[in-house]
Amino acid sequence: MPIPMPRQTTFELFPTLTKDQIDAARTSAWYDTFEDITFPSTVIDLAELGEDEDFLHWFEADSIFLPEGSEGRLASITPTSQAGPSRQRSNSTSSSTSSSSSSSEAPIYQLPKINSAIRDVIEKYDGSVFPKLNWTAPKDAAFILPQTASGPLYCTSPSDVYLLLKSSDFIPHDLDYKRAYLGCNQEEELIKNEKVKLELVLKKFENIIPSREIRCFVRNNILIGISQRDTVYYDHFQNEEIRNEIIQTIREFWEDEIRENYQGGDNYIFDLYISSNFKSAKIIDFQPFRSSVDSLLFNYEEILNILQKQNELSFIKLPIFKFIDSKSHPESNRNVPIYQSNMMPIELIEFSQGRNVQEFKEAWNEALAQGMTD
Repeated sequence: MPIPMPRQTTFELFPTLTKDQIDAARTSAWYDTFEDITFPSTVIDLAELGEDEDFLHWFEADSIFLPEGSEGRLASITPTSQAGPSRQRSNSTSSSTSSSSSSSEAPIYQLPKINSAIRDVIEKYDGSVFPKLNWTAPKDAAFILPQTASGPLYCTSPSDVYLLLKSSDFIPHDLDYKRAYLGCNQEEELIKNEKVKLELVLKKFENIIPSREIRCFVRNNILIGISQRDTVYYDHFQNEEIRNEIIQTIREFWEDEIRENYQGGDNYIFDLYISSNFKSAKIIDFQPFRSSVDSLLFNYEEILNILQKQNELSFIKLPIFKFIDSKSHPESNRNVPIYQSNMMPIELIEFSQGRNVQEFKEAWNEALAQGMTD
């Protein structure tokens, strides 16, 4: 079915979005519509559980303690894991500055209803899930969990989920209103004190093959471009017949399944998982069309330029497929792991023992001094 070409002559680099359009990219907003063509997912509304404030208190605390009773796939009954609000023990005082950190008792965070809800979903999905919060997955924190044959972000307990969320530099984006609704029109941006609704999304863990993940860019209700998500050289992308098959599959999938059904407006980004024979696809996620979303092998100026030319000339064959076409491609030749700047050794996490930044600094300096004298 041909797509009508709009006759607007000028476009902004990024479209002005509404709050509703950004919220449309939440899993809770689109999952029911596309349930049969996406991965099984469950949305946990933290406010409905009555523990959204306790979750924020734990998440924003300057320590790395996990909530009580979150370890293990099954709930453990301990005197301190009973239901109740999150609290922090008061610090004992000491005349000695050097001993103040060691005399401070550990904070206690209790999220029993969230613990229970996570365990229920893990059980529902055969023992493992993939987490995200609102719009964002903690992919930058994948290094923090022991790597298994199943792949990264493989969670089998509430503590796994919490550790990923706490260790991610991406997740705070979903908690700050101004960042969460980046790109909104000015009137809606003036809302500064409104709280962001917290939704924990747990997807059934699937062993996804990175070479079959594709990111797709829609501007002005036109599928402009598609890009491989994993920026590694893959042999099958070098085959023109396969590339054409992928383009046709994605174009038809978008036209038949997404274009008239997605409620996020005419400008958005979505990720697909292509089948092994390249003839079908599943939805991974949606995102608003804005600067905070990685454009991968495109840049947003390039997408704007394609849109402008399409509008003026109308004979460019879309979508344009970007892929790593050489083993010497700059994107495939990086000598550092992805999200390297977000990583820290697990020993540092363990050593912190829930200390705040100043206490951790003092303890770390003491440990270094001790190591030099040993």
